[in-house]
Amino acid sequence: MKEFNGPACAALPPTPSFRFRHVSARRVCETSRRGRRCLMVFVLFLAGFARDCLHASSQKTYLDCLLDFEPYAEANWHTAAYSNAPADAGYFGDGARGEGIRTSCGIAVAYAVLAKEFPNATNRAVRLDRVRQALNFAANTHVSGTNVFPKGKQWGHEWQSSYWAGHMGIACLLAQADLPAETVRAVQRAVADDANYRAGIPPESGWVNDTKAEENAWNSHVVALAAAWMSTNTNAPSWLRSAKQYLVNTHTVANTNGDPLASWITTVTHYPDWALENHGFYHPGYKACSGEMPGDSWLMALLANPAVAAELEPFATHNVLAAWTNYTYLLLDSGEMHFPAGEDWDLNDYEQNAYLAWMAAHFNDPIARWADERVSQLERYRQSISGDGRFVGPGTRYGFGREAVQAYRSSLAWLHWAHAKYPAGASVAPRPSLIFMPDVGVIEQRGANGFCSICYGPQTNSKPARINAIIEAPTTRFPNDVYTVTPRVPGVLGLGAMGKPTSARLVNMATNGIAFTAELELTNGANGTTAVYVDCTGETVAIVEVPRPARHVANRSVGSFTAGIENAPLNGGSRLLEWHIGSAIITNLSGITREVTNAWICLAGHYGMACGPGGYFKYQAAKVYNHGTAEDTLEFMPANSLAPRYAVWFPGKSASQTASGANRVSWAVSATNCVLSFPGPAGGMHRIVAQRPAR
Repeated sequence: MKEFNGPACAALPPTPSFRFRHVSARRVCETSRRGRRCLMVFVLFLAGFARDCLHASSQKTYLDCLLDFEPYAEANWHTAAYSNAPADAGYFGDGARGEGIRTSCGIAVAYAVLAKEFPNATNRAVRLDRVRQALNFAANTHVSGTNVFPKGKQWGHEWQSSYWAGHMGIACLLAQADLPAETVRAVQRAVADDANYRAGIPPESGWVNDTKAEENAWNSHVVALAAAWMSTNTNAPSWLRSAKQYLVNTHTVANTNGDPLASWITTVTHYPDWALENHGFYHPGYKACSGEMPGDSWLMALLANPAVAAELEPFATHNVLAAWTNYTYLLLDSGEMHFPAGEDWDLNDYEQNAYLAWMAAHFNDPIARWADERVSQLERYRQSISGDGRFVGPGTRYGFGREAVQAYRSSLAWLHWAHAKYPAGASVAPRPSLIFMPDVGVIEQRGANGFCSICYGPQTNSKPARINAIIEAPTTRFPNDVYTVTPRVPGVLGLGAMGKPTSARLVNMATNGIAFTAELELTNGANGTTAVYVDCTGETVAIVEVPRPARHVANRSVGSFTAGIENAPLNGGSRLLEWHIGSAIITNLSGITREVTNAWICLAGHYGMACGPGGYFKYQAAKVYNHGTAEDTLEFMPANSLAPRYAVWFPGKSASQTASGANRVSWAVSATNCVLSFPGPAGGMHRIVAQRPAR
């Protein structure tokens, strides 16, 4: 029997410096600048489930997605017919300034790809008309032009205009041979003008709370494009220098020792272990977009001038692989990325597709190639569920603009493969692994039986805590049911009669490189603290919580171990609940509640959970979409919410397997401690010994 006795786990001592060193099959990253230790256990990835040499069928999949999106885009096309509108112009979407340019030009890129790939299509002339008119609209409503948006404003010389200009420019490059010279000149005039503005502003530094990685990356677009496309312009040397500066300063850490481009680096955008924080928390979405966008700048330069692209390449690829390595720990067995600290954009929108294509096509990364293939299939499946060409469908809060973003990124994924340095190569699924990032307060563990993460951060930026645990089951049916839980915040940890946790600290942690144990202390505002003991065995996950309430807190019926459950058409539109003497089917968005008095419950035939020492399970179906999906709630309602409690998860297990595992769970309470025994890998028993507070 393996035992986790909280106080016996070694605490993490400080180390004074940061460095990487190879130790057998794992790396240890010792940091930080603040004297913390960052233990990152790297398990060798390159011996995946299966190794195959593959050509990218994802390229065709993305093309199919664009074809199906086209009728939906057509329904959102508008001819510009208002006072001081550009001549021969139109736009996709609402024609608003700023994001409206991103929306319209993003779809213009998709149309340009389709026109390029299908030169004999009967509707090619219509596609080129849309590209031309969208470009006339964008270029001539720029501050360098004389026309305006429907509401009388112009765009340019602002926070994200370098990004929007990149959308406009690459659409023009792709269709340039079929465009009037007047349209090309207008686009080049707007690009040059915004490039002059951007070249006078240095890259920004920032990594705590608000990384500047993605801003530096998108700001490289307009200057890289201008330098390559208008290389004889007198300002081209300034644009080229600025492009190099923005690109090289996208992925940076404080330690530049041994970096051949160190003299160019003026920023810090990542924590020492390449963790990235945005919107106040560890944010995988911004890891993906900041990883992708240097590749997009390189791609724009390649389309315009291969010689300039070759000069930019060392800058565009700077530290990309180091940042990618950190990202790979987020990958689920579906190829989708995990959100250990939650997500504030839409879930399951596959915004990372162009990042994966760039990493596979340009770096020949075998894990990226594997993930690229699967994500393309997931995107195609979600689009088929929408039924009308939309990528995200009714779940998104951002309407047509979000659909346009995905059309743009799918177009870029296609283009990365069209210009692949490595069109074929090995495809390798990621192996079990574990990473611990103390600056952002995140632990991630991927095992053969699913994925477990804990977030107790952020720890450095004074932002509100995002405290949760996520236990995800392995994929059982790909691509039509790959999600079981949502990244709910707060979720699982520290919930009960004392209210939501408001802050957390890691007391100690121990790991063998795959499994881990951890003890945390959560603060529940003024209502007390909760000691949390976690044992993630690689087969099962167990948590014991010991509330330490303030004297004024009274017991009340409140859920604990609360998890968000994904229940949407993407998963089949319903969820099956099973327990000892019954079952129920919960239809998505039905809003119904089901209470189950039993020691265990099994969801969807592959997600088991046992809780105690007394109480019942409560399942609440959602009524509306939330962050792109329908999020139901599964929680345990303990008989006494102020007493010690436990939960054991059996990810990947059927109802009968869950029942068998639950029968082996035992719970004992003494005056000094609580002992939970539960099954782990290969049938071996594990034990958590949690200390009870002195009375």
